[in-house]
Amino acid sequence: MIRRLICACLALTLALGSARAMDRDELRAAWREMAEARTEGSPYAERPDAEAFALGALTDEAQRDALALTNFARRLAGLEPVALDALYTLRAQAGALVLAANDELNHEPARPAGMPDDLYEVGCAGTSMGNIAKFNWMRPSILLDGVTYFLRDDGDFNLESLGHRRWALNPCMAATGFGLANAASGNSYVAMYAVDMGNADAAWDHVAWPSEGAFPVELMRAGLPWSVTLNPQNYDAAGSRPVVTLTEEVSGASFRFDFASGTGDGFCRLDTGGYGAGPCLIFRPDTAAAGIEEYVQNQIWTVEAAGLRGTDGSEKSLRYTCEMASVYPQDVANVELDMLEAKLRAGETLQLRAAVIPAYADDLRVAWRSSDETVASVDANGLVTAAGPGSCEIIAESANGRCDTCAVAVE
Repeated sequence: MIRRLICACLALTLALGSARAMDRDELRAAWREMAEARTEGSPYAERPDAEAFALGALTDEAQRDALALTNFARRLAGLEPVALDALYTLRAQAGALVLAANDELNHEPARPAGMPDDLYEVGCAGTSMGNIAKFNWMRPSILLDGVTYFLRDDGDFNLESLGHRRWALNPCMAATGFGLANAASGNSYVAMYAVDMGNADAAWDHVAWPSEGAFPVELMRAGLPWSVTLNPQNYDAAGSRPVVTLTEEVSGASFRFDFASGTGDGFCRLDTGGYGAGPCLIFRPDTAAAGIEEYVQNQIWTVEAAGLRGTDGSEKSLRYTCEMASVYPQDVANVELDMLEAKLRAGETLQLRAAVIPAYADDLRVAWRSSDETVASVDANGLVTAAGPGSCEIIAESANGRCDTCAVAVE
């Protein structure tokens, strides 16, 4: 007999504020508020047993932590928060138990031998209508690992659809629930009920990921795809011939994708399958070919999508900018000058350059000064001008006090 969940999951929402794109400080404040509210310890109020078919239950705190991360991501994407639903939580928990009993990841799992029919049916409702994941580890943060996996949609298996991400970031979603169970082998199975359309009247145009504004670099890595889900009430996917240009403004690297031909500087696809709330532009740049090894803080990415057609027959386009930012402060570790000593004659100039390490630090500003301006002066850009005979030091200093010097001798 299916056990009742210990807690009745109420409609919980995260206080998110407006859907306006966040800057770096707002991003960190939102992350810090979420992280500080997290709980430690076992996620189980009652541990499930995949061999005895005991359903088990998650703690209120574990459910709320997973919900908070989901809503943090939805805020990034400009979407309304969702709530926990008791029925969805029951289905997700039963779904995780069925998966653990089979020790196999499958949206349509076979009935484990001996499992009661009613429990199996509820579990199938959770697996077929949810995001599911398998991990070969177990730790208190395993639910958060699952939500992060769904958002990132790692690996090539789901590349052509990004179904996990699109369901988690479905604008029409109003409620969800989470489940967790462990197989006898030690594998952990996470389920998130995702196919909910309780907010069908939501106002939205498109859902971008990585999203506009400051975006957590911790949720992005080389090899992960970008996506733009289009509202089918606004866009005619069949009549569109999308071309997307992705540009990293600091380095100047640019990637072009022609979705009609499926060609470009990496993978691209316009998926019209029934995932989430609409068709999706999926593109994965070949960053390595452009000399970009990884996504890091301070990169500025601009996405421009042309060739779109509205449902009214009009031509449409999209453009937005994403700033990669860490959710944690990144201090300057060192400053390095390109020259450590120099000899000049009075009146000569020398251009010094300072490298701030790491380049993804929060504040890359450098202040320049001379230890003796009667010998040589330096402007705000590191241009040294020799004044008179003697020796001095030209100092480049970061905002947090890291510095390097160049010894200058003037004849």
